[in-house]
Amino acid sequence: MRERSIGLLRLRAAPPAVPAGFVRRPRLEDRLTDGVAHPVTLVCAGPGYGKTLTLASWAQLGATPGAVAWLTIDETDNDLQAFWSDLLGALAIGGALPPGSALLEVEPASGFGDQQAQLIRAGLAELPAMVTLVLDDFHHIHDRTVLESVGQLLDHQPPQLRLVLASRTDPALRLHRLRVNGELTDIRADDLAFTETEAAELFHRNDIHLPGDPLGILLDRTEGWAAGLRLAIMCLDPADIDGGLARFTGSDRLVGEYLVEEVTDRLPEMDRQFLLMTSVADRLSAGLANELTGHDNAQLILERLVTQNALVVALAGRNDWFSVHPLLRELLRHRLTLEHPGDVTDLHLRASRWFAAQGEPIPAIRHASATGQWDEVGRLLTGLALPLIVTPSAPALVAALGPAAARARVNPTASTLLAAAVCHYHRHDYESMIRDANDAADLIAGVREADRSAAEVVIAVFQLVGSRTRNPALTVPSAAHLLDLLDKTPRRELPTVEQYRAIATTNLAVGRIWTGQLTEAQESLSIIKTRSRELGLGLTEMSAQAHLALLDVIHGRLPEAYRRSSVERGVADRRGWASEPQALALHAALALIHLEWDQLDAATVDIDSALTVSNSGSDMPCRLVLHIAAVGVAVARRDGAAAVAASARLDRIQTLAGDLPPLLARWCAVAHADAHLAAAEPSAAIARVDADREPVGFADALERVVMAKAHLMLDQPEAAFDLLDPVAATSLPYRGAVVEARVLAAVAADRMHRDTAAMAAITEAVDLAQGVGIVRPFLAGGPRVTALLARHRHVVARHLDFTLDLSTEDADPATVGASASPVDPLTERELAVLTYLPTMLKSGEIAADLFVTVNTVKSHQRSIYRKLGVASRREAVDRARDLKLL
Repeated sequence: MRERSIGLLRLRAAPPAVPAGFVRRPRLEDRLTDGVAHPVTLVCAGPGYGKTLTLASWAQLGATPGAVAWLTIDETDNDLQAFWSDLLGALAIGGALPPGSALLEVEPASGFGDQQAQLIRAGLAELPAMVTLVLDDFHHIHDRTVLESVGQLLDHQPPQLRLVLASRTDPALRLHRLRVNGELTDIRADDLAFTETEAAELFHRNDIHLPGDPLGILLDRTEGWAAGLRLAIMCLDPADIDGGLARFTGSDRLVGEYLVEEVTDRLPEMDRQFLLMTSVADRLSAGLANELTGHDNAQLILERLVTQNALVVALAGRNDWFSVHPLLRELLRHRLTLEHPGDVTDLHLRASRWFAAQGEPIPAIRHASATGQWDEVGRLLTGLALPLIVTPSAPALVAALGPAAARARVNPTASTLLAAAVCHYHRHDYESMIRDANDAADLIAGVREADRSAAEVVIAVFQLVGSRTRNPALTVPSAAHLLDLLDKTPRRELPTVEQYRAIATTNLAVGRIWTGQLTEAQESLSIIKTRSRELGLGLTEMSAQAHLALLDVIHGRLPEAYRRSSVERGVADRRGWASEPQALALHAALALIHLEWDQLDAATVDIDSALTVSNSGSDMPCRLVLHIAAVGVAVARRDGAAAVAASARLDRIQTLAGDLPPLLARWCAVAHADAHLAAAEPSAAIARVDADREPVGFADALERVVMAKAHLMLDQPEAAFDLLDPVAATSLPYRGAVVEARVLAAVAADRMHRDTAAMAAITEAVDLAQGVGIVRPFLAGGPRVTALLARHRHVVARHLDFTLDLSTEDADPATVGASASPVDPLTERELAVLTYLPTMLKSGEIAADLFVTVNTVKSHQRSIYRKLGVASRREAVDRARDLKLL
């Protein structure tokens, strides 16, 4: 997916080829070269003043230190995610990002915002050399959010970055400060106007020799306007120059319209018809031109038009894509509607089908929309385009679907409603998304039979997404329904069936977590994470990994959960995905890990940051788990009022969530019961849960634990012990719940003066907990646990460091938890270096193996030592093994 978006971007990420006969103008080149000594250069003039070709010629000189990257802005960049994604792609294509640059990993997604833009600015500040970035056609940017983001870049511009903005109008940016401080170079229409010497050279290069007076008249009439001079070359008759000069006068626009008419009238009829038929496309390849015209020699025609200076240029310095000058293209489109009105729709449909055949659904949708072919838009959306919504191409897809989505308001059909649903999804308006998808389902009979299966699949996708935001109990049946549809749909009708299958399988596995089918969920997620990577579904892969981390937490595999979560958080941070809905499970896992390790401040940060970015209702189960964790933090702090308040917030989210699957509903009930206990309301806690079931699942264990705590608070140790004993007896694989059950069983036995049973229970708890660093149940157990641990040290004498920390009455919770995890998570690269430390390899050999410098390896080693709190390589290995990081 990412390779596809980069492939399309290449046409806009390099300057056009400079045509033969182009006149270099050293005075402008010098201005531009001098300008990059300052942060910003603004080249501002109306259309046809030669801004683009002047910059392209200058960029080819190599007169600037460092790389020159280029991005031709278009309307799709009026979206924050799209703008920064295209900018990063242009920097990569232009060779401005060295190997190993953090910016190579950033992939702006739908949650892109100020935090992610700041990440990019930080990456730019780390570039080893100066980079000049040309943003051509900047006048297309009118979105306020994008303009504000560019303004922030200017306010905090890294010293390595030089910006060159080319625009028809003054951009709505705060440039006054730069201008006053002498940090802005202004190049305007007067500067770009041809001088008499330059104009004479231009005509001479094109074998037209004008004496002084006619040349002066021409310069006066055109005011040195580059497009006017080029057009004049193409339409002046050397035998009647005076007559030609007398026929045009007036404003730039009037002169331009006249000259374009003259140029097109003088073209050979075959070339004129060729340009008319291909004018529906903004950019042309030979294959597309052949499809539009019925020719088989379009490459030769296009190359000839370039060499003849017929206002056609080769794009991106290549000879396979071309563009016609905007002035000429606008006139050609107008003439096409006048001369061949019946052909316009057919030409757009030909272009649409050609792009679809090339696997490029976004331009295909644009062409189908241009003439209101909404059924064709729907076919392209359902058959090819929808998976792009979870890739960096999403903003371009949404922009292309905009006309169809707008049409849904006045003419709702299955196609237009599905287009609107995609746009709602991208904006995180899930309520509108599911409404339009359901309305489309009501109209499915109006879709032609050949396209109906694909449309039904897309509707099922939206219904599945809707179940993750409302009524999570429907996620498993919705995912199963989607998979059933995919099994019945031939690949020829749905080329993207494998992408849909990966998404459906991931959601089925996630849904199974919340129903309590944990083994099945683990198996599916372990497979689908790899398949998602193969298909380029990065966000789906992250979701699978994050939910695997949640499963690790549920089973008490905290070091594994921490390692997996740390790696994925590093991926999310580097790619700018920390605010995406697919990252919520990652935050939830980290919050629960820190809670079990009694790192309450860290848990609070995870909870607050995740809930801040998820207020649109995305992934309701993970939002509920985050609120469950918030209750747990308040309980661990022994703050009854805060626990009750957190329980109330959880209750409000439950109301919004609708029907919950069994495990999730019961986990919420346990959290509410814990809040009651924190408020010294044991009877209310008992009323919240049902512990009569046999303890066979995670929720069963949680319910018995919280009921036992309530009975202990009611001074009923026998009842508590009876509830807890089956949790240990059945060998449940949920280590955290079992540890807490054994701690509470030890307290209950101690109260009943059953010393042997109490010591056996506390010993089992310590043996299970010390390997993974579970400390919360011991710290929450009160003075009796402290006494039991002291007795354990004397009688059993195992894991003395662990029990001593737990028994210290004035222990700092952060210190107690520190034996379980580093204060700061290791980054993905630090974890990679860590795996080499037990070997005999030296730093240079590690660097060679990882394709990094020796200094980079040493820097990572120092960071590892600091985070693990050690001073040597041997100590780091021992500490990492204690933490199960090795």
